[in-house]
Amino acid sequence: MNLLSWDFRKAIYILAAITLATGVVTAQSSLQASVLSLLCGIVGFVRAIVGVLAVVLFILGGVLYAVGHFLPASGNLRQNIQGWAMGMLFAGVVAVIIFIIAEPLVSMLTGLGAAAGTSGISIPSCNP
Repeated sequence: MNLLSWDFRKAIYILAAITLATGVVTAQSSLQASVLSLLCGIVGFVRAIVGVLAVVLFILGGVLYAVGHFLPASGNLRQNIQGWAMGMLFAGVVAVIIFIIAEPLVSMLTGLGAAAGTSGISIPSCNP
C-alpha cells in the first residue's frame, strides 16, 4: 500500500496551487502599491520643483526684459537680452502647464492601464 494515497496527493497539489495563487495576488498588490507610491512621489517632486522654477523664471525673465529696454538700441546686446527674457518667460509658462497637468496625467495613465485589462489598478490620489 502506498504511503500517500492519490486523494491525499490531490489535496496537497490543490493546497500548493492556492498558496501560490495567493502569493501572486499579494505580490501584484504590493507591486501596484509601490508603483503608485513612486508615481505620487514623482508628482510631488514635479509640484515642488517645477512650481518654484516657474516663479523664478517669470521673475528673471521680467527683470531681463526690463533691463533690455534700458540698453541702447544700437548694439546686439539689447536684442540678445530680450530674446533670453522671452525664452525664460516661455519656459515659465511651460513649467506652469507641467505643474498643472502632472497629477491628471498620472491619473490618466493609470486609468489607461485599468482599461487595458490589468485588474486592480485604481486611480491614485496623490494629495497628502
